[in-house]
Amino acid sequence: MSRSCQIASLGVGLALGLGPARAGAFERQWHVGGGLGAGFFSDGETHAGPLLGVHAAYGLSDMFDARVEGLAAWHSRGGQSVELMAGSAGLAYKVDILQWIPYVGMQLGYYHLAGDDLPGELSNDELGLSVDLGLDYAYSRSFGLGAELRYHGFLSDPMSSLGDAPYFCGLLRAEYRWGY
Repeated sequence: MSRSCQIASLGVGLALGLGPARAGAFERQWHVGGGLGAGFFSDGETHAGPLLGVHAAYGLSDMFDARVEGLAAWHSRGGQSVELMAGSAGLAYKVDILQWIPYVGMQLGYYHLAGDDLPGELSNDELGLSVDLGLDYAYSRSFGLGAELRYHGFLSDPMSSLGDAPYFCGLLRAEYRWGY
């Protein structure tokens, strides 16, 4: 065998051996989980507070998930307590081909605020929209960890840009997955 054939064979062998592994994206996969984090109103008068989230999702394809989520947060404003409870549903687009899975999503939801002194022009019951930016790590096929930032806008106080959202939150999340 000539030297050029040996070099070509070595190159092909290295390319096959060092090439990317098979992609691990799944469709029709169920997810359930929860997260802990913090949230804050952008009014500057309401203090940041702890936040608890729960979620469930179903993989419509290897790129899209249908999601439902619930949030509960506790804040203080001028010595008064402000509580936020939310339920939302929407879609997420994910790049699920590696162990690290970035995603962006959008959800419509119902928000209930309790307290005597609510931020801005918000009422006790609001309809709103959230934009989710996240990154999950597939620790195993059945278990994932992640972080998510979420921007919330309300119909009575609509956003003019993502930076103008009246409520922001961040979560560290864990989830269990099955059904692949």
